[in-house]
Amino acid sequence: MENLSFVKMHGLGNDFIIIDSRDLDFRPKPSEIKCLSNRRLGIGCDQLVLIKNSEDGIADFQILIFNSDGSEAESCGNATRCVGKLLLKESKTKNLIIETKGGLVDIEELKNGMISVDMGVAKFNWDEIPLSHPMDTRNLGIKLKNLNEGFSVSLGNPHVVFFCDQIDRINMKEECIKVSKMKIFPAGVNVNIAMVKSRKLIELQVYERGSGFTDACGTGACATLIAAYNKNLTDRNSTIRMRGGELEISFLSDNHILMTGPVSEVYKGLVNLKDLRVNIK
Repeated sequence: MENLSFVKMHGLGNDFIIIDSRDLDFRPKPSEIKCLSNRRLGIGCDQLVLIKNSEDGIADFQILIFNSDGSEAESCGNATRCVGKLLLKESKTKNLIIETKGGLVDIEELKNGMISVDMGVAKFNWDEIPLSHPMDTRNLGIKLKNLNEGFSVSLGNPHVVFFCDQIDRINMKEECIKVSKMKIFPAGVNVNIAMVKSRKLIELQVYERGSGFTDACGTGACATLIAAYNKNLTDRNSTIRMRGGELEISFLSDNHILMTGPVSEVYKGLVNLKDLRVNIK
C-alpha cells in the first residue's frame, strides 16, 4: 500500500503511530509493525494503533493496538486517550465509546483540555488476568532479590505490581525481564515497579509486554493505584508520576478506574511501506 497516512501522538512520552483504516483493507504484518516502530529505520513508536469501524455497532469506533515487537495488545490507556482526542475533535462531541480487544472504554474531554478515560472494571480472578493456575492474585508469592509478593490485576491487559522502598536501587532491566518471563503469566505481563511517596503520590516505572520500558503506561498507572489502595498504601485517588509526567488515577467504588492526563499531537505524515526495510527480526 502506497502513501499511508498516519498521525504521530504521545501521552506523557508514551508514543504512537495512529493510522485511520476505517476505509482501508489494511492490517500490517508483524515485520511491517517492527519496521514502522523502529526509531532508526522507521517512524518510531511504542505501539501502532489502527482506527476501525465498530464491527457490531456497540461503540462509536474500534481500535487495534500492536506492540513494537509486532504482537497485538488488548488495550492501552494512553493510546486510547490519544485516539480519543482525534476522534472527539472529528465528531465534535465531548464523549465517545471506543471498542478495544480488552473491552469498551468511555472517553471524555474535560474543560481544561485533559482527556479522561473510564478503563472499565478491574479484574482480579486468576483466569481473567490470566495466570497459569489458581492463586492469590493479591500476593503471587514471587521472591526476587529486591522484589517480593507481586499484585496481579487486569485492565484489559495483564499487569503485576511490586512496591519498593527505594526505586533507584532496583536493577530494573534484570528484575523486570525475570518477571516477564515467568511461566505463571501464560500471555506475558506488564511489570510495574512503584514507590509510594504519600497517600496521594506514587512514583512508577513500567516494563511493557512487547515494547520494553516506556516513559508512561496508562493501564500500568491504573493497576498500580488499585494495588496500592488494596494494600492500604493510598487513597482511591492518586497522582502517578512516571518518567514522562503525571496521570491522575481514580479507583471508584464500583471498581471502575478513571485515568486523566494530557495528550499531544506531534506531526502528520505519509509513509510508503514498500520503501521501508521489513527485514527486522
